[in-house]
Amino acid sequence: MANEEALEHTVPLFLESLRRVPVTDGEHGGRSLDQHLVLVAWSEAALTACQALNSRYGHKCVRDAEHTAATGSFGFHDAGFNSLGFAKIKYILNGLSTGHDVVFLDTDIIVLQDPLPYFLGRGADMWGSMEKCMVYPDNTSFHSAEFKAFQKKLPPLNIGVLYFKATAGVTRCVYSWLMEMYSEVLHRPRVWDQDLYGKVMVKCTAVHELRWQVLDPRLFQSACFPGCGCSFPDAEVADPERVGKFAKGHRPDKKGRCSPEHFSNWLMRHFPCSGLTHQKAKLMTGLMEGFFNSTSAIITRERRRG
Repeated sequence: MANEEALEHTVPLFLESLRRVPVTDGEHGGRSLDQHLVLVAWSEAALTACQALNSRYGHKCVRDAEHTAATGSFGFHDAGFNSLGFAKIKYILNGLSTGHDVVFLDTDIIVLQDPLPYFLGRGADMWGSMEKCMVYPDNTSFHSAEFKAFQKKLPPLNIGVLYFKATAGVTRCVYSWLMEMYSEVLHRPRVWDQDLYGKVMVKCTAVHELRWQVLDPRLFQSACFPGCGCSFPDAEVADPERVGKFAKGHRPDKKGRCSPEHFSNWLMRHFPCSGLTHQKAKLMTGLMEGFFNSTSAIITRERRRG
């Protein structure tokens, strides 16, 4: 989903990354990922901008006339931000109710390689991405005996990258997420979809015996992670002493650049913690050029040192 500002800065880069990545297998093998994207426009101007991009990309544009959020960058808990949370869950629920598995991606993302084999190959009913660079196994459900044996809390989750399998239990849990948002906003105007996602899903997925798992932060990177991304050895995932602990990851060079050896295996990178929309676009451009040209690039916002 996108407003005018996103369609000017981040969405074209998001679409270009999808266009460059083919589906690797199945009946749609060889088709580019942009051909499987539905982009929701929040105004008539946004819809026009979305449709103008169809001359190059194969996405579908739809208009949601119920939402008229601000056209600029959203501040944390401003009206546009809060409206976005309700809309996101509605679109996910609409997709599931028509029988489709749903991959939801924020538009400040660069997709580098086909993530579908990962989503479908580890038995999860639902996936959530990591808020921090931390060591957690990605092949075990939060409700499994294997995960409980670690005696660790759930990791902090981010909802910029989500996967939902189209089953009755998953659909029920997404519906519960939406209804919890509705019930809380009456007395809590700053209700947050990401906060309630964790609170609702930890209970609902247990009741419906769903496999709810966390994406590997080494493959699904975030610009909130320090330096040049999250990294830790495979052996740490099976070490009870390391599970739930922070990992430092890679450091940029003296010019602030990350090298191809850092990002060559990534599936995608999300760009929160990166400033306003036009600032995100610069970093997204850097990553896409660096990945596809195998060159070093600035992909992380410079942090002030105290």
